Amino acid sequence: MIGVRHLLGSAGALALVVQPALAAGPFSPRPMPPGTGAPAGDPAAACTALKGADFSTVKDAPSLVVSAAVRPADKDMPATCLINGQIAPTIGYRMWLPLTTWNGKFAQTGCGGRCGDILDDGCQIVAARGYACIAADLGHKGTFYDDLWAIDNVPGEIDFGFRATHVTNITGKAVTEAFYGTKPRFSYYFGASTGGRQGLIEAQRFPEDFDGIVAGEPAMGTPGAPHAEVGPALRDSVAALNPDGRSILSVAEVMLVHDSAVRQCDMDDNAKDGIISDPRHCGFKPAQLLCAGDKTPQCLSAPQVAALDRVYRNGAMPGSEKGWVGAYVGADGGAGRYVWHLKNPYKYPYAWVFNDATNPDLRAFKAKGGKLIVYQGWADEATYPGNPPAYYETVERLMGGRANTQDFFRLFMIPGENHIPQVGGGAETVDYFSYLERWVERGEAPDILLAQKMKTLARFAGPVTYASYMMPENVAFSRPVYPYPVQVRYTGHGDVNDAANWRPAPAPR
Repeated sequence: MIGVRHLLGSAGALALVVQPALAAGPFSPRPMPPGTGAPAGDPAAACTALKGADFSTVKDAPSLVVSAAVRPADKDMPATCLINGQIAPTIGYRMWLPLTTWNGKFAQTGCGGRCGDILDDGCQIVAARGYACIAADLGHKGTFYDDLWAIDNVPGEIDFGFRATHVTNITGKAVTEAFYGTKPRFSYYFGASTGGRQGLIEAQRFPEDFDGIVAGEPAMGTPGAPHAEVGPALRDSVAALNPDGRSILSVAEVMLVHDSAVRQCDMDDNAKDGIISDPRHCGFKPAQLLCAGDKTPQCLSAPQVAALDRVYRNGAMPGSEKGWVGAYVGADGGAGRYVWHLKNPYKYPYAWVFNDATNPDLRAFKAKGGKLIVYQGWADEATYPGNPPAYYETVERLMGGRANTQDFFRLFMIPGENHIPQVGGGAETVDYFSYLERWVERGEAPDILLAQKMKTLARFAGPVTYASYMMPENVAFSRPVYPYPVQVRYTGHGDVNDAANWRPAPAPR
C-alpha cells in the first residue's frame, strides 16, 4: 500500500514525495541464517549449564553468571533462559534468552531514575519477539530516587555515567554467543529517561557497540550551557512550587493553569483536541490569571504567579501541567514525588554525568553505520523538552546540515506527551523499536511514525509496548509524527482522531 505525503525539504520548502503508508506493530524480520534459533542439543540443559559460568577473562567486562533457570512460556512470552549475573566490581545484570525462538539478534535496555534495580519489562517485550536481551542496575543497589550510593563513590558515579552501559553490552554479547554458539547479527539499544541518556552516551562514547539506538526523553542538559546539567532546573521548579515542602498550588489550581494554556493555544494544529502541538510558540503567561482583587478559585495570587514563572523559565512547557500532578503536586494536595529533591543536602553528587550526554560529535557513530532515533514529549514535566531539539540542531551544525544528519539521526517531538503517560494526554505510544529495525536492516528511514493514544494505559511506557495493549480496539486516537522540525496539522476534514486526516506543516518561525 502506497500513500502520498509531504515533507519539508532541506531548503525548508514543502516537497511532494511518495512514502509507504503509516505502519504499526512489530517488525517482521527476514529469515534467519542457519545455526540460529536455539542452542545446540537440549536448550533447557544448555540453560542450566550456564549457572556459574565464568566470563572473567572477557576484556573490559569480567563477569560471572550467578544463576540460570528455564522460565516456562506464558501468554506473553516464549520459554526463556533467565540469567542473573555480576559484572566486576558491582554491576548486576539480568538476561532473557529465548530457548528455541531466537531471532539471531541482541538487545539491551536501559534503566530509569537513579537505577539501583533492574527494569524487567523492556527485555520481556523484545524477548517475546525473539531477542536475546540484557538489562543492568548500573552498578549499585538502591531505590528509584536514591542518591546515597553516589556519596564519595567516584567509581560508582563512573559506572552510572557511562561504564556500566558499555560493559553490559560486552557481557550480553558474550553470554549470547556462548549460549547459541554464534554472534548476534544485529545489536540494538533502547531506553527512556535515564535510559535515554544511556543511549546518547553510547552513540557518543562507544559508537561500535550498537547498530541502532532509541533514546527516549533523555535525562540530558542543555547543549552549550556553562553547566549542562538537567538536575538544577527540575530542582528549582520543585522548590518554586513547594516553598515549605507543600505545594503552593492545589490540584484544581494546576488544572486551572492547564485549561487556560490549552484554551489559548489548542488550535495551533487546527484541531480542538486539548493538545498543544508546539508549546514554544504559545503566548500563555501565568500573569493572565493574576487575581485583580481577592483570591478566588478562578484566579491566582501573586506568589503563585511568580512560582509558575520560575517553572516555565526552567523549561517546563505550557500544556505540561497535567504531568505536574503527582510529580510537583501530590494528588491529595500534599507533596509530589519530586519533593525528595529538596531533602537531599548533597544536590546531585554525580551531576557531572549529565554533561556527557550533550556531546554532538556523532561522526564515529555515523561512520560505523549506526542509526539513532531520539524522541521527546512536548509536555514532559521531568526531562524538559527544549534540550533534545537544541542537541539535534547542534548535531546538524556539526554534521554539515539536515540531509547529512537525518541519514542517521532523527528526532521526533510528540505533542502532549508527559514523562509518565496521563489520561487525556497525547498519542504517546509508538513502536520505535520496530521503526529502528526497519531502518537498520532494510534501509527504510523513519520518515513518518504512527503514534497512538491507548484507552488503557500500558503498564510499561517506553520505546516498546506489550503487544496486548496495541490492539485496534484499544486505540483512542492516532497521529502521524514527522522528523523534527516538521509538525502536523489537521486537514479540517474527516475524523480528527484518525492519523490519515493529518498532514505535515512547516515549523513556525
